[in-house]
Amino acid sequence: MKQLLTLLAFALPLFAFAQNKEGRIVFQESIKLDIQLPEGHEEMAMNLPTSQSFDMALRFNEAASLYENHETEGNPDAGNAEWTGSEGGATIKMIIQRPENILYKNLQEKRKVESREFLGKRFLIKDELDAFQWKITGEQQLILDYPCIKAVYQKEDKTTVAWFTPQIPVSSGPGIYGQLPGMILAVDVNDGERTLTATAIILGETQEEMLKEPTKGKEVTQAEYDQIEADKRKEMEESGDGGIMIKIRN
Repeated sequence: MKQLLTLLAFALPLFAFAQNKEGRIVFQESIKLDIQLPEGHEEMAMNLPTSQSFDMALRFNEAASLYENHETEGNPDAGNAEWTGSEGGATIKMIIQRPENILYKNLQEKRKVESREFLGKRFLIKDELDAFQWKITGEQQLILDYPCIKAVYQKEDKTTVAWFTPQIPVSSGPGIYGQLPGMILAVDVNDGERTLTATAIILGETQEEMLKEPTKGKEVTQAEYDQIEADKRKEMEESGDGGIMIKIRN
């Protein structure tokens, strides 16, 4: 009997550890906004929203992960930034909708497929997983009762800080982030310009049926999509049509 109890004592932690390899994590994503109005609208510009926050869901198992919008029950518009103001007797209403993007990552084959919308067109980005040269530090903190370790990635003028937990032994995280020895539960880009923070962790849910690659959009590589976006933004800036320009710092 004593030998049986000893075997059970070892088996239970192993079972709990195995459960940590699939499930769902809800993240709150917050992005700073830089909304530029034409000259002469400085007073109105002072009251414009400065950030947008929305919930995202990361579904995962050992082989893959899927990052998509998390629908708030009873409130499908949750996450949209809304502002109403008046000038010259006219009322102006602005709604900045959260993007409807889906990012699939095949962790075993080290590749990604992202369905992303840009200016009314949808693209299907297929490429290798983003490469991060993380520097793991000795700093630690608890996030939702999970012990996490700090990692830092520096590229040109962008500093990305990630907190990952080895207690969820899956090398993934929200958005493009991953490639650490454990699940990433928080990300901070350039001291708050963009943050992604876990708000709920549900482990043990079977995700295999949900982890499907997106298929909608014009197929491009990441480099091709980046060039398309850069060219279009430059074209809009140079056109000088007096319209409203919104820059997302990411």
